[in-house]
Amino acid sequence: MLAIVAPAHAQAAPSADSQSKTRDLVFNVRDLVLKVEDMGGKIESLEVKETPTEVRIDLAADVLFDFDKADLLPKAQQTLSQAAGIIRDKAKGTVRIDGYTDAKGSEAYNQRLSERRAMAVETWFKTKGNLKDLSFVTQGFGAKNPVAPNTKPDGSDDPEGRQKNRRVEIIIQKTRS
Repeated sequence: MLAIVAPAHAQAAPSADSQSKTRDLVFNVRDLVLKVEDMGGKIESLEVKETPTEVRIDLAADVLFDFDKADLLPKAQQTLSQAAGIIRDKAKGTVRIDGYTDAKGSEAYNQRLSERRAMAVETWFKTKGNLKDLSFVTQGFGAKNPVAPNTKPDGSDDPEGRQKNRRVEIIIQKTRS
């Protein structure tokens, strides 16, 4: 189910029926974030953000890989298939796949793990996602560029923050690069 909530600055336009308490909301959609749910209601963590020049797909590594691993999980197939469909529809140039880890482990280890994860996603797209004709570039960033804190303000571990930082980002250029 997709629900769109109007921002606070949305303007209400009067309806044709003045007796009705129903109003039409008029607003611009700036960022559309899609979260795909499976039949059990679990969020699969496929987030899509589109601008005029690119589409960015964010995938939680926990959906794709076991902790501290770079082998794709069987449950990743559906999420990757959905991402492949978006890539197939939107890509006009090189598709970039960026891998990230949390801050646990050494910098060198996390760098290698993030690179292996990005490469595993690329390999899946080429072999099972029917995208072998597209140009991909992969890069690992280790624990760099976190999207959430790895530790709480008191210095203790933040497992939820670390989970958000374990991710793969796919950047699709909509124009030739």
